[in-house]
Amino acid sequence: MPTTNIERFDEITGEVFARLYSSFPVPCLLKAADYVENPSVYHEHLCCDVPSKDGEFFFACIRWLESAGYLTTSGENELFVGDALLTSKGLEVLRALPASLQGKASIGERLGEVAAVEGREVLRSLVTEALGIGARMIGLP
Repeated sequence: MPTTNIERFDEITGEVFARLYSSFPVPCLLKAADYVENPSVYHEHLCCDVPSKDGEFFFACIRWLESAGYLTTSGENELFVGDALLTSKGLEVLRALPASLQGKASIGERLGEVAAVEGREVLRSLVTEALGIGARMIGLP
């Protein structure tokens, strides 16, 4: 279980990237329940479900990825994000070959494998590498 917000962000991002990469170019519905436990709670005064703290964290991750230019969406509600799709930047980053695996699978392909089978540490390291490539693409140090 991740202990920091950065580790939680990396895990959610890795799983989202794997999903979007495998379905590209078809947009996806991203359900918060697929990425966090207990994504919503019942609000007595509103008489409906609202995002829990975990649900809010999931939506914050998606909003950051969208504002950083990795994906687009048609918006969100209390339970899901609609029409999530990799941007050209997101696709380029995920098609890159990680330095540790030159000549083998792309980051996107590895994320798909890792999200299904391997440990979370590998998932987090691939996300770190992907976001680093994205930062270099726009000229950040």
